[in-house]
This record gives sequence, C-alpha cells and structure tokens, in this order.
Amino acid sequence: MLHQDYLNGYDAAAIHQRAAQVIHNGKHLPPESLEVYQKHFNEKCAGSKSAIEAAKHYIPGGVQHNLALNHPFPLDIVRADGPYLYDIDGNRYIDLLNAGGVTILGNNYPPIREAVVKMMEDTGYLTGLYHEYERKLAEKICSYYPSCDKFRMLGSGTEAVMVAIRLARAFTGRDQIVKLKGCYDGWSDHIVYDVRTVNTGTAFASGIPGDTLKNTSAVMINDIEALERRFVENEARGGTAAFIMEPIGQDSGGVPVQRGYHQQVRQLCDKYGVLLIMDEVVTGFRLGMGGAQATFDVRADITVFGKIIAGGFASAGGVGARDEIMALVTPGVSHTAGRTIMLGGTLSANPVSCAAGYTALCELERTNAHEKLEAAAERFARDLTDLANQYEVPAVITHQGSIMQIDVTGFKHIATFPEFSQEEIAARRSEGGKRMNEFAMALAAEGVIVAAGNKTFLNLQTIDVLDSALAAYERVFRQMV
Repeated sequence: MLHQDYLNGYDAAAIHQRAAQVIHNGKHLPPESLEVYQKHFNEKCAGSKSAIEAAKHYIPGGVQHNLALNHPFPLDIVRADGPYLYDIDGNRYIDLLNAGGVTILGNNYPPIREAVVKMMEDTGYLTGLYHEYERKLAEKICSYYPSCDKFRMLGSGTEAVMVAIRLARAFTGRDQIVKLKGCYDGWSDHIVYDVRTVNTGTAFASGIPGDTLKNTSAVMINDIEALERRFVENEARGGTAAFIMEPIGQDSGGVPVQRGYHQQVRQLCDKYGVLLIMDEVVTGFRLGMGGAQATFDVRADITVFGKIIAGGFASAGGVGARDEIMALVTPGVSHTAGRTIMLGGTLSANPVSCAAGYTALCELERTNAHEKLEAAAERFARDLTDLANQYEVPAVITHQGSIMQIDVTGFKHIATFPEFSQEEIAARRSEGGKRMNEFAMALAAEGVIVAAGNKTFLNLQTIDVLDSALAAYERVFRQMV
C-alpha cells in the first residue's frame, strides 16, 4: 500500500523527490469518469456554455482571464460571496482559486465593500488628484515592510514589475536582468523569458523583438552557484542591474525555493552590486503581514506588490523601496532628464482602490487572519495527504502559509529533470497538462474551483467549509486509476 509522508512546503528537495514519484507513477481519471463529468457540465452548466459561445463572437476564445477554468469550457460566475462562487446555472462552488490568491478575507468581504461604497458616495471613483487614503495605504504597507521607505501605487503587478526593472536600471546604470527559470513576473516585454516551466527561453515571447530580451537571462531555482556564474558573466556586459525572484518559487511554490537560498541571494547581490527585486504579487500580505521577506528574514531592495494590497479590488499594484531608489520616481519628484524614470497611470492610486486596500490590511490585522489560515492549511494538507494514501494516489501536497499545491501530475517539475530528453519533456508535459485539466474539471463538477488543478488558495471564509472541500477531493481521488 502506498505511504507518502506529509511534506514540509519549504523542503524543496523532498518535494522534488515526491514529484518524481508522481511523474513516474501518477494516476488519472478513467474514461468512464471523464464521460460522467463531461455530461455534468453539458447538462448542469448549459447556461455557462451558451454564454461563452456567445462571447466568442467578440472575445478571443470567449474568456479573458488566464486563471479561468477552461476545461471543458469556462464558467459564467454571477455571484461571489464568502467562501463560495455561484454560476449562471445556479451551481455553487467552494472557491479555492480566490482570483489567484488575492481575496484573502473572502469574496465580496463586507467591510471592504462598505468602504468602497462609502468612498464612491463621498468622493467618487476617480478624481486624478490626491486623496488621504493614498497616504494611509502607503503608510500601512511601509510599516510592515522595513525594506520600503516609500511606496508608489500602480495599476497591476505587471506594471509594478515594469517600474521595478526600470528603477533598477536607472539606479545602477546597468542593463542586465536575471530571473528564476520558469517563474512568471508579469507579461511585460522585458521579462517574458523562461516562463511557465523551466528552459522555455523565448518560447512565449511571440510579438517581442529579439533585441528586447537580449539583456534578460534566467537561472535555476536554488542553484546559487549558477546565479554567481551569471553575475560574473554579466560583468563583461556592463554588470547586472537586478535579480528578480518569486520568493517562494515557480507558480506560487509549485517548484519551491529552499529555505536559506534567500540569504545566499542577498549576499551575492551585495557582493556584485545587484539590486534584489522581490516579486511579492502572490506572497505580499498572503504569507503574513510582512510577506515573504518577514517569512524568510530577508530584505529586498525593491518590492513588487499586486492587487492583493487592495483586497482583490481592481486597479492595484505597486512598488516599494528605500528612499534613495524611490527618489528616482516621478511624478511628485522633480523630473531630471536622464536620471528619474517616467511612469504614469490615470487609475493609479484611485481613491476607491486605496480605500479598499487600507480597509483590507486593517481587517487582516483585526481578524488575526494569517494565524487562522496557517492552522487551517496545515490541517487541510495533512487530511489530503491521508486521503491520497488511502486511495493510493501519488501526489505533491504542500502549503506555504495559505498558499497550497495539490498536484497529481508533477507538471511543473517535469522539465527540471535532466534525464528527460526534450522530446520526452514535451510528451510528458502534454499528457500532464491534459490530466491536470481533467482533475480540475472533476473538482469543479464536485463543487470546488481551483487554479488549473494544482495551485490552491484558502481565504478566511473557506476555513469553515474545508470539510466539504475534503469530501469533494475524496470523491475524485477514489475514482483515479
């Protein structure tokens, strides 16, 4: 009988070893189960299917969100409330997607909604001028991030990465940017390199001129020697401006960063005069009030935030850094040609998003959300591991705070094994992607929405319905062969 020990979400070596077992011995849903689930979608989700078909006339593929459950077709969600999502056909789902992790407190969280409504009634949704909630949110963020003396709000995480890279280049006078292989740091031109899985290079850079990425390179997660070699190589090219990293690793920790790596990175960046950019779009205020930097006891030079700072509300993201770096940001700072950087954004720091963000951070404090979520994720991961053992389903089940991986394919790890040829990697990724989508489809039919079948987030309201979510996983696990 299969016995899988419970995995520590920060033990990269043990997770990699488990992933190998899953890749070689993984199970899948049989055709008869898939037929039942397909029938469920066709009959119980007919309204969604019809809505997406109509949308295809005006929207490429009928859907605009890269987080959407697309197999067998996207769902038309008409209501989000607490731990649940409701589709146009009246089906209810436990939300373990949380819009990619940003709704930590729950869907349509009442205090945030009330703050937004009040702001719209009192001030309106946009003025283009200063509002006090800009300061209140920035002050709150800086109070939890000692690396941030100043904060600048922007429209998204992708925008924030663009600004962080531009800041690093302006501050250092260097061009080279190094990132982690397989990690996603937004979709701006200068960073669409080696994304989604390792060693993809420019495979996803369609539409981006080759010269745009000539100063971008990537190194393997946890390989500190490879990072130093790259810094040394870049010295001949004028030096490295910045190393940007997702602090928990590829795809929200699917291929995790080992504890201790962060301190080694910090030391190397200091040695070579490289700015360390922490992409905390996922981890900021999700791992804890101090994000990954507090969790791993490391200080970034520039920190990138996403919509999580507005409790999931629209048009939010930003960068924070120490004073001497943020002095290069306009407007508000006198523009000096060739020194300060140009950026803008009509919706940046709009009063509604700032009020939502300030309220969300205050509510995270008030509810002691992170301690509760940590305990719930630990229990859920252990219960899921027990279920996987009971039904002899090889799986990588981990959590880092309330960020979870529930992976029955090993998909993200496939390209990290040097013994696989490129042809074998392509074949295994194709099969793994198919099985991952089928797993997500099955969970949705059983009443649980996740991100592509493995990446999973808890919110404060889901804690009370995790037993129901566990039952849904059991119904899927027991069918796998």
